[in-house]
Amino acid sequence: MTIDPALLAKSIGALADLDPEPDLPASLQRAVTAAKQLFNADAAGITLTDATGELRWASPCDQRAQAVENNQEAFAIGPCAEAFTTGRPAVMYDAHQERRRGGPWGEMTLAIADLEARSALSVPIDLGDGPIGTLDLYATNPRGWDHSEVSALQTYAGVVASLLGTAAKAQIGGWLADQLQVALDSRVLVKQARAR
Repeated sequence: MTIDPALLAKSIGALADLDPEPDLPASLQRAVTAAKQLFNADAAGITLTDATGELRWASPCDQRAQAVENNQEAFAIGPCAEAFTTGRPAVMYDAHQERRRGGPWGEMTLAIADLEARSALSVPIDLGDGPIGTLDLYATNPRGWDHSEVSALQTYAGVVASLLGTAAKAQIGGWLADQLQVALDSRVLVKQARAR
């Protein structure tokens, strides 16, 4: 599905009034929901790193996204982990085909397929010196995820990064703000580990 630049601009423009200070989780939820709708995806979510550099779900749009992201946490592989580790978008076109071809994510693709999420697109959320998490979309059918979709999701990841950056500067409280701070703090550890 090609993303119309005018529709992307309209969708992003509708988020201009987002303010993470009164309610960071609600602001992120609204951004994730808008992305899910624009992409006509079946699920969407955000992951952030923890103190050990592992990804943890932070703002799933729905139960399916949370379940898929929990599986990626458990296996420590998948599109989210790849996008975070490489700093580049990661695509799963069809979990069933990935499994048959011996794709890079092994058994995790079965877990995703069992949750009726056949395809995924994950992009890193960069804040300052590098990724602190990922923005992820899931579809119940195989999907091509063309260049316009990758670019558009990267644009959404920029909106999410802006919200998270504003929240960090404002020192907002709450569990999600705490998770954000851990993600920011662990980024240094992750960069050091990658350099080894």
